[in-house]
Amino acid sequence: MGYLRAVTGGNGLLSRGSGLVMASFVVRREVRVPRGLLLSIIRRIEDYPKYWHGHREVRIIDSSGDLLHVQVRFAFNGPLNHGEAYVRLTDDGVVFNFVKGPFKGLHRVRVSDGELVSEWDIKLHPLIIPIRGWVINHFREGAEHALDRIVKEAEAHLSGA
Repeated sequence: MGYLRAVTGGNGLLSRGSGLVMASFVVRREVRVPRGLLLSIIRRIEDYPKYWHGHREVRIIDSSGDLLHVQVRFAFNGPLNHGEAYVRLTDDGVVFNFVKGPFKGLHRVRVSDGELVSEWDIKLHPLIIPIRGWVINHFREGAEHALDRIVKEAEAHLSGA
């Protein structure tokens, strides 16, 4: 599907286009665990709140092959605390295409050559724009912590813990 394009990454740079604020950044973690184990963890979409603590709940509402339609409840109060996304399960991970909520755009989580990667390319809701700097930093830190949690879970699985 065309809307599930590959994310090329970025450095947290903000750009304005059509009055929207875009945010793009990439977080990477070196890994020494089997690729298949990492893929099995990151493809359990409903477990994302265990890793991304900004997600309170991720619920699959429909699926067709490797495409899932999910509802997301975020871990903050207010009118923007829910959203919807289409999730494509790929050979190297997952791609979230957020279509409703506090931001729209792509979040890709993938396993590549000894590393786990989280790539974000999103547009922020206009109500969030005044605090965009804080939000982008918060998202980046959340991605760093999420990747650390995923790697820790994989390592625990290998050690039999």
